[in-house]
Amino acid sequence: MFFQKVVKGIANISSYEAQAIVEANGIVCNWWRNAVTITKEEIKSNLVDSNIFHHLNHYNHKLPSGHSLAHLGTSYGDVSPFISTTAGAIQRDAFHRRNILFDPFITALCFATNNFTASGFVFYAYLITLGKAAVALEQFAEEVRELHIYQYYLPYHHEGEIMAKVVIPSAQIEKAEEYDGPAVLRELKNRRKPVPISAVITNPAYSHPDDFINIRELL
Repeated sequence: MFFQKVVKGIANISSYEAQAIVEANGIVCNWWRNAVTITKEEIKSNLVDSNIFHHLNHYNHKLPSGHSLAHLGTSYGDVSPFISTTAGAIQRDAFHRRNILFDPFITALCFATNNFTASGFVFYAYLITLGKAAVALEQFAEEVRELHIYQYYLPYHHEGEIMAKVVIPSAQIEKAEEYDGPAVLRELKNRRKPVPISAVITNPAYSHPDDFINIRELL
């Protein structure tokens, strides 16, 4: 078991909403947000392999008309019980005999700013992983980026996904930083690290993972 540090970008939310996420509500899945209330029985029936497959491969695809959750949204992403985060990824370039690192911070920035066109927040958190698939266990995240666990081809493997389930509790969220997309793009083009455009939102009730064991840092 590991405490895996992750980052997640969320676009087009206010400072008030970001503060509520950090200090109280946590990051909830789209299914819960759209349904407003969910039950333990519903959680059990939705944490299944087929929903992971749709989240990873059909996120923006239209739901079939007969889907049981079609009244909550139009796409598989709208009703997903899973939450995408990133911890970075490494892919092999065999031709050039090198490995390529995909920085999790840059991946999170892309999502936070809608590919550098909007403002948004990058959240810093941690998830608990088992080192194996445990889809039915709500408390453990899925290491989707790990090829020894998720062996089928994923077009977005470079995003370094660590997949949370239902909610990331606020106690596991350290802070949030706000970024402006166009400003971020200018900084990256000039090979400078982007800086937040407002005060960092920190969590006074953060449960620091250093109090535990087996901590995995971002790549």
